[in-house]
Amino acid sequence: MSSPLPNPIRTWPWLAVALLLVAAMLGGYYCYPQLGLGPQQPIPFSHRVHAGVKRINCRFCHSFVGRSKHAGLPEVQKCFFCHNYIIPDHPEIQKEKQYLVSDTPVGWKQIYFVPDYVKFQHRPHIEFGKIDCDVCHGPVETMDRLVPVNFQMGFCINCHKEKNAPTDCWLACHH
Repeated sequence: MSSPLPNPIRTWPWLAVALLLVAAMLGGYYCYPQLGLGPQQPIPFSHRVHAGVKRINCRFCHSFVGRSKHAGLPEVQKCFFCHNYIIPDHPEIQKEKQYLVSDTPVGWKQIYFVPDYVKFQHRPHIEFGKIDCDVCHGPVETMDRLVPVNFQMGFCINCHKEKNAPTDCWLACHH
């Protein structure tokens, strides 16, 4: 004697739940890497690996931060200070080497935005204010791809008030 067939009224809710879970897991698998990430760069650069795992100081790569209006992106030669020896045959490092060999600048996408009418300098904030990079740039050592930030005046004013720094618009920030 064979066993009776399962009651379809009792099994379909479980089947529906199972299908929804599978769909949610597949959706999460394909969408999760894109959530909370900044734009893809021409060369995938991970601040999490370089600043976090390897603990490379920000100023090693962004060497103009103390003496220029812009922190500056490192020239591709700077990358090969290490990558001539560390994973030099990795496909992305080889891709980067093509920028070096052809003397072509890497077309990095901008992440941090300050309005044109603001005269911002890193130097007074770092040297005189003793402000760490992560105060404005966030915990980059935890990020593979940086999330864009559009700095707003309220952010700066609040910090200036906390640090007892000048808030006179025309002398402090605007030109």
